[in-house]
Amino acid sequence: RVLLFRNMVTKEKEKLGLVETSSASPHVTHITIRRSRMLEDGYEQLRQLSQNAMKGVIRVKFVNDLGVDEAGIDQDGVFKEFLEEIIKKVFDPALNLFKTTSGDERLYPSPTSYIHENYLQLFEFVGKMLGKAVYEGIVVDVPFASFFLSQLLGHHHSVFYSSVDELPSLDSEFYKNLTSIK
Repeated sequence: RVLLFRNMVTKEKEKLGLVETSSASPHVTHITIRRSRMLEDGYEQLRQLSQNAMKGVIRVKFVNDLGVDEAGIDQDGVFKEFLEEIIKKVFDPALNLFKTTSGDERLYPSPTSYIHENYLQLFEFVGKMLGKAVYEGIVVDVPFASFFLSQLLGHHHSVFYSSVDELPSLDSEFYKNLTSIK
């Protein structure tokens, strides 16, 4: 499946002209990111990109706290570092976009994420960053809670689905207490 997907991505990149050839060079989006404001800069510069621009080459230039450009050779290495750091920041429970389950520390959207004025746009940005990682073949470790994944995959529409079955992935202690009462 992975090889099939990678082949499909390669063909799409060729069709869209996103692959370097002897006769053409792909469109490159350049972004400048301050290390101290990585999430804010990344969000501002990438959220408005079109779908094809997101699929294309994105070159990142980091700027340190003193405003000096950092040296870095971006053969997707700097972009990969940027993507990994952004994903780490958006899934940090301290940001309050996502929370972790008790016990196994799995991620799910925070019920209080609305405290961010632009929380829906932030979730969309998170989705774009995860999509870009998958599209580019960059492996990121994002341990989602199984009840959240079931919702994303639409399993809750199945005749055999019961939300109580997902409760242990949210709070195993609560599930244990509830079943002991039953």
